[in-house]
Amino acid sequence: MTTHVLVPYDDSEFAHAALEYALTEYSEGAITILYVFEPADGYGGTNTAVVSDEETGEETPDEDGDSVLGQARKRAIEQDRQLSTARAAGDPPRAIHQYATEHDVDHIVVGGRDRSGASKLLEQNLADGVIRGSPVPVTVV
Repeated sequence: MTTHVLVPYDDSEFAHAALEYALTEYSEGAITILYVFEPADGYGGTNTAVVSDEETGEETPDEDGDSVLGQARKRAIEQDRQLSTARAAGDPPRAIHQYATEHDVDHIVVGGRDRSGASKLLEQNLADGVIRGSPVPVTVV
């Protein structure tokens, strides 16, 4: 049975580390990169809508998503690997959990943030949010 690994990806150094870890540690697994973006201003919904490239069959550009996903693809190609990509709108931890549940993900690899002081109090750490309530095991890199 092939392991399906989900890597939330935002083109940060932490996301790069998570992708590198997944590519190395899950060399036989299927890897999906998930780019989560905030909905447009005025969006009042609380549900998360997940749309993957494979489901639509077309590229749907957003502000950063295509370039971010393109960077992830390049990193995989450099290691002679293939990966799937997906996009989601909404609260990042909720979107990640929803995607993992709906797409039979076996494991999540997420980059950690090294924050302290006021920024740590003001912003929720993505890794912490993903760990809490995750439907599958999570590795924080």
